Amino acid sequence: MGALVHNRKTCRACTSTDLVCSMPMPQVPIVSPNVGTVKGRDSEPLTCITAPLDNYLCRACGLIQMLNVVDPALVYGNYLYRTAGSLGLAEHFKSLNESVIARLGLKSNDLVVEFGSNDGTLLGFFRKAGMRVQGIDPANAIAAEATARGIPTRSDFFTEAIAHEIKAEHGPARVVLANNAMANIDDLGDVLRGVRVLLADDGAFVFETQYALDVLDKFLLDVLYHEHITCFSVKPVATAFRRHGLAVFDAERIPMKGGSIRFWMQRDDSARPEAPEVAVLIDLEEQSRLYDPDRHGAFAARAAETRAELHKLIAETRASGGTVAAYGTSVGCIALIHQLELQDKLDALFDDNPFKDRFEGPGYTLPVRHGDDLGAANPGLVILLAWRYAEPIVARQQAYLRAGGRIVVPLPTLAELSA
Repeated sequence: MGALVHNRKTCRACTSTDLVCSMPMPQVPIVSPNVGTVKGRDSEPLTCITAPLDNYLCRACGLIQMLNVVDPALVYGNYLYRTAGSLGLAEHFKSLNESVIARLGLKSNDLVVEFGSNDGTLLGFFRKAGMRVQGIDPANAIAAEATARGIPTRSDFFTEAIAHEIKAEHGPARVVLANNAMANIDDLGDVLRGVRVLLADDGAFVFETQYALDVLDKFLLDVLYHEHITCFSVKPVATAFRRHGLAVFDAERIPMKGGSIRFWMQRDDSARPEAPEVAVLIDLEEQSRLYDPDRHGAFAARAAETRAELHKLIAETRASGGTVAAYGTSVGCIALIHQLELQDKLDALFDDNPFKDRFEGPGYTLPVRHGDDLGAANPGLVILLAWRYAEPIVARQQAYLRAGGRIVVPLPTLAELSA
């Protein structure tokens, strides 16, 4: 792997070295289908290079995190994913925009900054409301497209130095936003110091991210891959982030991506009182044993059980002469192929919106076909990796099922779907 991956020795929130591997997981490719880079420095396809996906618990602050960190420039400079392509996300961002404006009392010409702004979908709502906006995103092509559409976007990673530059040019920000971006950042200290620099005295930092309690409670195995190197919860954010001059004044659970959380933060010298929900959620986390390594181990054991059950179904299908396919080629779906150790057990991949005709991984190459071809291919078993979209996919594949086809979903509980 060389310089492509480095291994942390300290907690990225509080710098403690008291870290325990609480959730051992299989190796997974270091880049996902979200990344446009094809070859590594030695010309090997990056989708064929793997690294451990093990999660660690910081015993000091409670942060759940991966210590194997892929070079962010390798991943995000060539990012392909665009917010506008995610079902329901634009509508969610419109609702977030309305909540932020109402709660913070934003006015026309206030500055709104978002890092990890992607195609500018969220900032577009603030611009329409009359605010000045500034995006920061390292994906070169996507940043250029957003800028061309009237959402000025700097192609870079957000840092304390860049925060000083933005403040010098545009003044302080009434709100700094980060949506589904904080989990992807290794150097949290640099970013959080930058947020504090940039915030106006009465400003707020609002970020949304996957919620660790939902990941464990709902067995959200498919959100674990190398882009998501931190799984946040309220306790470490409320305690460890103070070392960088930021304080939580509210936290709210939201349903996005199977279970997320929205943090409302401010400079630690601001006057907003802490909402009761912060203490309520910390207590819930403690009562739910979120910070107990044994509970994390149970999550990994459940993954192993699902893996074994799937392998048994596959063996039975093979024994009867059937082929085996998987449905879904998103980043989470490809991660599941490796977490469930299916890479040498599949004959093909299917997707309703395939963006490539084959997927190359370590030791295998799988053809990718359109979902409309499933009936003609007639595999003996289909593993529906895109399990969140089971209902519309099953509705489209009624002919295959009525002809005797079998579709199983691996999550949250392995189950066979019927016509």
